[in-house]
Amino acid sequence: MHKRQTTLYISMMLAFLCSMHVGAQQTAASYLETGRKQHARGNAEAAAKAYTKALELEPGNTEAFYLRGNARLDLEDFEGAIADYTKLISLKPGDADAWFNRGNAYYEEGKYYEAEADFSRVVEIEPQQADAWFARGNAMFKMERFDEALRFFNKGLSLNPEDPDALYDRANTLYSLKRFDEAVAGYTRAIELQEGTFDYYFNRALSYFSLQMDDKACADLQKAKELGDPDAASYIRELCK
Repeated sequence: MHKRQTTLYISMMLAFLCSMHVGAQQTAASYLETGRKQHARGNAEAAAKAYTKALELEPGNTEAFYLRGNARLDLEDFEGAIADYTKLISLKPGDADAWFNRGNAYYEEGKYYEAEADFSRVVEIEPQQADAWFARGNAMFKMERFDEALRFFNKGLSLNPEDPDALYDRANTLYSLKRFDEAVAGYTRAIELQEGTFDYYFNRALSYFSLQMDDKACADLQKAKELGDPDAASYIRELCK
């Protein structure tokens, strides 16, 4: 083979290999897009399969690990989600979303210590992320470490003071600490921000009972019942004579 022919052959092979590489990238990207569309339609299982296809083509694709982790989280495949987020963290240790979502997966598994550790890592990366502080508070609450839970809720609420669920969770913590007046104030503020949630009324009723303010407690139980609380009726029969 002449030198010119050899050069031409090598050039053609390089072009062919490059085209194959580009095609693989495009195919992986198309699987990611398919997965996003399926997930948006509520089909997390099909989404996870599409992301798996993308990873078969690009084993180091960090976006695919993140998206498949999210799909597995929705499927309640918590071990699978944790595995995906763990791989992503090994590739991108500064990815706060990966730490946060892995923490959520641990939390759903009842592994509150591991969850809190991940949420703690999030606030090291992004100290102003209120949701991570709230998540730390919830993990501490589950471990019955109420003083620490309260501290984390307070920090999160200093960043986002009008999150009704966080106010409710903080009020539950105050209730557990037997700080009933403060709990009532927290439930009341949550109700002001999101009036139609029966849990807020039911738990404020419990605080009112603890303060021996039975009339207000029974009024809250009645409101909770009207909003669909399945337990309120039995409490009314038992406690509101």
